[in-house]
Amino acid sequence: MTLFDEVYGDIAQFTRVEDAEEEVCELYSVYYSSNGSERINLVDASKSELEVEIKGGARTLELTIAQNPNINSERGQTGAVLWSSSVVMSEFLARRLTGGWSLHNANVVELGSGCGLVGIALHRLGARRVVLTDQKRMMKLLTRNADQNRIACTLSSTGARRRPAAGAAIAGELLVAEYEWGRMPEDPRILAPAVDVVVVSDCVFHELVAPLLVQTLVDVCRSRSDVRVVALVGQELRSDLVHQVFVEQLLKSFELYRVPVHPDIDGSYVLYAMWLRQLPHES
Repeated sequence: MTLFDEVYGDIAQFTRVEDAEEEVCELYSVYYSSNGSERINLVDASKSELEVEIKGGARTLELTIAQNPNINSERGQTGAVLWSSSVVMSEFLARRLTGGWSLHNANVVELGSGCGLVGIALHRLGARRVVLTDQKRMMKLLTRNADQNRIACTLSSTGARRRPAAGAAIAGELLVAEYEWGRMPEDPRILAPAVDVVVVSDCVFHELVAPLLVQTLVDVCRSRSDVRVVALVGQELRSDLVHQVFVEQLLKSFELYRVPVHPDIDGSYVLYAMWLRQLPHES
């Protein structure tokens, strides 16, 4: 059974999205009625390093995440510090992976990784292979976070990977690669071996970003023709205009479903599960 089969098996719990304007009206009627104090605030963006706990799974993940508030103060730069939405998405996935979904045979690509929390959490939750990607200027910070949170993989005398002790997390691969949105990746490790799931956490802050991100999602999801690649995209709700443009772009290529996260979160945050309407050989 593929990850797509597992996610599709839960489709009755999701809300089908077919019209961007209707989606925005529904989401923001709740958003604008929410008290500002109820919005999620789970991280401190002013610190150079954070100890982050990801709860909800079989065990609590304890991660050390470096940030660079100085870079994040530059115009157009948002990825050098943690956002609360990455904690929300990581904890949601921890719950789902405990309750039925499995990543033990899955290859994951994270787009716009920033500090890398979501992808690192999936690595620690047992994904076979995770590739964290972002623009060139984020490589140093992203590599640092990958290195200090990677599960150690011991080798036998023959060089073969040893299975971790019983009850321990599986030591899958955790890689970092540069990826510029809107074009096919130059680093071959991003799409080979074949991708099973692509994750994105809170990467759309301006409507001009939406087409580039959606084209990149399409490129990754079209990279294989045997099964449907699942894309999981989380976004904190801010501008209704930006969100409507983003959903309009997604609906051009994807079957789109809104996934409930938590009653205390859904008023200010949205998570979508999606896959291409047509595989390459079906078009």
